Amino acid sequence: MIIIREETDYTEAIESYKNDPYIILEPWGRSIDHLRLTIIGKKGTPYAEGKFIFEIKFPER
Repeated sequence: MIIIREETDYTEAIESYKNDPYIILEPWGRSIDHLRLTIIGKKGTPYAEGKFIFEIKFPER
């Protein structure tokens, strides 16, 4: 079984943030080279309760 680098990076990132209530990283659709990153603003900051969504696309190479 061959594991491509993207799968390894994705798995490591998911593990790193799985218990973080302010960061949500998930696939955008069915592909791990197209991700959605959601950051929730922490209380006590100017970004409190804000929800910031980023679309991340990785090139083929």
